[in-house]
Amino acid sequence: MTSDEKKHHDLQGNWLIVSPDHKLKNGRQEIIYSKIQDSIIGLTSLKLISLLDKGVFRQMDSVEKTGKWGMSADDVVFIEDGGQGFDNFNAKFTSYEDGLLELTEFVEAEGERIELVWNLKKISGKFSSKLFNDAGNRWRIHPAHPETEAQIKQRLSDMLNYYSDYYSLVTKESSFFVTTRVFLPFKFYQHGMGIKPFDEQSYFARLFFDKVQAGQAWKYLKSMISALRHDFPRRDDYLQEYAAFMQTMADKIKDL
Repeated sequence: MTSDEKKHHDLQGNWLIVSPDHKLKNGRQEIIYSKIQDSIIGLTSLKLISLLDKGVFRQMDSVEKTGKWGMSADDVVFIEDGGQGFDNFNAKFTSYEDGLLELTEFVEAEGERIELVWNLKKISGKFSSKLFNDAGNRWRIHPAHPETEAQIKQRLSDMLNYYSDYYSLVTKESSFFVTTRVFLPFKFYQHGMGIKPFDEQSYFARLFFDKVQAGQAWKYLKSMISALRHDFPRRDDYLQEYAAFMQTMADKIKDL
């Protein structure tokens, strides 16, 4: 196996994009990056992506959209047509060791070239099978027909199970979390969770047959939050608590 073949082999797999470390050269870059940091993190940080065989790219938040990826002769990893944040991504292969990948990207902003080092963790084992396979993501597929109450509850249970596993992974690999990565209409507090008002334009609502069934699903979640309000778990950190609470909801919501 040549060096290029090995790099390409190392890149294939399922990944959690942990964070970008910025390398700012001067005060002007610090000011500029402070303006764009939140949008960069919001677009890509803590997303789950797959770099598959034959150059197929997939991000789990947009499983219906398939992009392409590859690596050029000068070790630039590129992703095209991969959905939000990955329609035109280019970064230099920096290193790969023990499942940790570094990619260096240069972002052009206000006449400055800002260096970002992306850290990605290769995901295998139980989290790979739960978070990246088709069965675990079936809830993302919009139903072709109205669903029964049991089917709506099952879709919610699948979503809650998914995000429980997701937060269990994130708390192991990251020192922060991005609440918008969870499409459920939750508010996250210290030692508690609440529910946002129903928004028929939200991504959550679009996961159901129509706004009526989405509103019904929201009511089920609201009922579960209320029923379990005195049973919020205590763990070593907030994400473990959120993960455990969503797991409990997943187990109980079908019995409403």
